[in-house]
Amino acid sequence: MVFSLSYYKRLLMVYRATLTVERSDIMPGVIVGIYGVQRSGKTLIAYKLVKGLQQACKQQGIYLPVYTNLYSPRDPEFRFVNSMDELPLDLSPKVVLIDEIYNGCDAQDYRKLKDISIFINTLGKQNCLFVFTSIDAQMVYNRIRNQMNVVILVKSSSTHIHYRFLYLNTGKYTDFVVEKNAALFEGVFYDTNFIPLDFDWEMKSWREKLEKFYRDNYDMQIKL
Repeated sequence: MVFSLSYYKRLLMVYRATLTVERSDIMPGVIVGIYGVQRSGKTLIAYKLVKGLQQACKQQGIYLPVYTNLYSPRDPEFRFVNSMDELPLDLSPKVVLIDEIYNGCDAQDYRKLKDISIFINTLGKQNCLFVFTSIDAQMVYNRIRNQMNVVILVKSSSTHIHYRFLYLNTGKYTDFVVEKNAALFEGVFYDTNFIPLDFDWEMKSWREKLEKFYRDNYDMQIKL
């Protein structure tokens, strides 16, 4: 089954605010970049957005695994990964969520990152929604940054978190503010003290995965 919110149009509840998610905003091939300083709440919104989407899909009978470097063993559909080799290459619906993406995908390391273009440029074909967090956009490899569809800007005070959703395809934006309280963290299971490791973007086994992809889907024996 193809993962798409075109099957229905619903309101995604994020914290206590109501955010209307258009069909073109969250769908396969979309890249969502979330930016904010340390302890601003960017990982929290990434987690809640992905988990809310996952639960919405579950209600529609769509299984949506999340491959992420967030450590959240209490979320059964969240699969901890720390390298490209651990991501599947198939047509099934999926979300890839990378926290603090500059750990391993820094814009300064562009020479060694050219090989990941095939992953970024085939997100739609793979039925994959790609979500990442970073302190600043300039810290992110440009082949990812230049293809963003949705940007979420985050800043925090001692009592509230401020979010701005920028929809780059339409030029529209949505602002909302949430209060920091116990209710904000209900149902949040990822380990907030876990320090993300450097994500390994080297595609050591990608050729083997591509060969298997052609074999399983097209009955083609390809040697790369």
